[in-house]
Amino acid sequence: MRVTLSTLDTCESSFTPLVVIELAQDVKEETKEWLKNKIIAKKKDGGAQLLFRPLLNKYEKETIENQNLYLVGASNIRLLLGAEAVGLVKECTDAAMRAFTYRTRHNFKGFHDNNDDFLTMAECQFIIKHELENLRARDEKMIPGYPQARLYPGKSL
Repeated sequence: MRVTLSTLDTCESSFTPLVVIELAQDVKEETKEWLKNKIIAKKKDGGAQLLFRPLLNKYEKETIENQNLYLVGASNIRLLLGAEAVGLVKECTDAAMRAFTYRTRHNFKGFHDNNDDFLTMAECQFIIKHELENLRARDEKMIPGYPQARLYPGKSL
């Protein structure tokens, strides 16, 4: 059976931030909400299926005023499937270097099911960046809040 993101629950209430997104100060609320929904939407629905939350103050109780800073991360399974999608090459237990696949993950040196450090921080950040850069327009004709910003099906957001 092939494992896909649609069959996995990748919702986590707390996560390790891997990427910070900063939006312009004057970006409209409807645009922020649309972008957030694109980032967290399931892959099958055209989203990146990543974890997303605003940057909070040092007490983790409220967002920092007048800042449009957002943290993006991913579940461990999402990162592993992303590693396969980007063709990440890792060392196998036989010392050969091969493209990582989720199906053969146990053949890779240092992989354990309960191990969160199989992928380096740089690899995780690369996977997140790749997923964000590959968000595509589907049925949208424009960016909400900016009718002059036209979108075309299949084009990068």
